[in-house]
Amino acid sequence: MKLIIITLCFVCLTLNIQAYSQQRIKDFYLSNCKEDGSHDWEVKGDEAMIYDTYVDINTMRANYFLESDDISITSDEARLNKENMDVYLKKNVHVKNKDGAQLTTESLNWQREKNHIETKDWVKTSKDAMEITAQGLSADTQMEKANFEKNVEVTFPDAENKTVTTATCSGPLEIEYSLGRAIFNDDVVVTHPQGKVFSDKTTLYFDTTQKKIVKIVSEGNVKIMRDGNETYAEKATYFDKDQKLVLEGRPRLIYFPKEGQEAKFP
Repeated sequence: MKLIIITLCFVCLTLNIQAYSQQRIKDFYLSNCKEDGSHDWEVKGDEAMIYDTYVDINTMRANYFLESDDISITSDEARLNKENMDVYLKKNVHVKNKDGAQLTTESLNWQREKNHIETKDWVKTSKDAMEITAQGLSADTQMEKANFEKNVEVTFPDAENKTVTTATCSGPLEIEYSLGRAIFNDDVVVTHPQGKVFSDKTTLYFDTTQKKIVKIVSEGNVKIMRDGNETYAEKATYFDKDQKLVLEGRPRLIYFPKEGQEAKFP
């Protein structure tokens, strides 16, 4: 059985909940323990207004303790549902885990039992070497599996080669970090040191340990721009280690010689 621990002040006030429609308290604190006595989660606030079914909290600070992770969540304002302990956060929302993955946005729904977060606002996230900006997000709290809805922009620096790959798309962007896979959908543009690639869909595979790109697979109306020349295909696969590009599906090259230079073909 789970044990709910609350401050004495909160207990006294809730005992009189029927006598008063609302209660205001300072230094709000609410926590829950697991069966072994360890912390499950805790919520703090500088001030709270308590109603029948929810609590409005100012300057909220929450911690969520998982077996493999600890997650901290802060916001200027929050509304806590007393029945299911879900929280709606707004203004300067910030989420961070023990490995340094972070998320910032202006509003966030945190569904505690489902281990789920979502928002329709702009979000900025960072996890390992990848940084993402997008409008709208649905993900688990650890950001292991995330869906960024639209207007996506991603940067992926390579510390070894001191290069940066960027990718944009209309969305959605679907990420599965455990599989090292990011799928970009609609109006995809990948800017890589080897060139710029346009496509309908691009799957970026990355090494979560070495934090670097392994390969990039672009599909559908692929167009590659490099050194002023254009290449077209239905599918293009770039292997980062060998810096090799494989084209499939009626590939063709349009070569634009520079002024005073003749086109030469083998």
